[in-house]
Amino acid sequence: MKESDDLCESLPGMWNRDLKLKVLLISVTGCAAFALLIRHQMRFDFYSASTALGLVGLLTPFAVSFEGRNLRPFSNLLTGFLCMVVFNLFLAILTYAGTPLNVPLADSLLMRYDAALGIHLPSIVDWFQLHPTLNRTLHLIYYSVLPSTLVALIVLGLDSDVRRLREFVLHYMLAGLITTLIYFLVPAEAPAQAFGYGQTAAQLSFIEHFHTLRAGQFSVVSMNNLEGLVTFPSFHTTWALLIAYSLRHYRRLFLPMLLLNVAVAISTVTTGWHYGIDVIGGLLVAALAVLITRFSSRWLHEDVAEAQLPRLLVAEPVMAE
Repeated sequence: MKESDDLCESLPGMWNRDLKLKVLLISVTGCAAFALLIRHQMRFDFYSASTALGLVGLLTPFAVSFEGRNLRPFSNLLTGFLCMVVFNLFLAILTYAGTPLNVPLADSLLMRYDAALGIHLPSIVDWFQLHPTLNRTLHLIYYSVLPSTLVALIVLGLDSDVRRLREFVLHYMLAGLITTLIYFLVPAEAPAQAFGYGQTAAQLSFIEHFHTLRAGQFSVVSMNNLEGLVTFPSFHTTWALLIAYSLRHYRRLFLPMLLLNVAVAISTVTTGWHYGIDVIGGLLVAALAVLITRFSSRWLHEDVAEAQLPRLLVAEPVMAE
């Protein structure tokens, strides 16, 4: 317990390279989002973001206060959570604002890739609809990424190794930006519309938003009326795999979370939301985000190494004895 307390006391302050990079990514995302809104003669309903902005305003002083009182795991948890809240706000605006770029749809290409892989979406969706219990279970699993994210934030945030939560949040942000950039270049209206099989109310709402945006008739972006617009690559898959990867150090938690989030990736296809190739694309985006973070890890977490160095120097003579 004493060792854990000492490590906690040696953790670095809030304003470090990692947080600076995240603030930069959030700023770039926000600037790009509002630049595209202006270009496409759209506007954002700021009132719809009042809950998110109020939450940020409420929790930021607590994060700073916890840091000042050396309650750094709690400060770390709140900082990671706040970064994700603000980033998600800007990323949602960016996705909507960039959809009117109107790059040609890639559904025919994605369908050809699926055919080459031996995947026929209508057959898969039809089979699962014939098994309603399994189908309902996978629909529930599809939406489990949000509670799983909260679990990951709490577990990683309260860990004495601050790098674990830092890396998870950075993985998520990098993956979100990579996914959105690919979406702008490879937009698709999703298999339910492309194949013409039965669509849920959520899928119909997505199609309405998607085509209204591409027609230049969607004038106001509101946080109260958003749909996930990205088909390729599947960000649901990316998100789920990053959650599982972030918990790899916790043996009792890792296996159930891995199984759950692999099921999330499967559910993106069985529910008719994504092509099979979207899942492969999501896997590659997750891997790319992890590789970028790993490549820059030593530079990003130099402050952690510096904070731990005095403790290691003190411990070395003891170990020698």
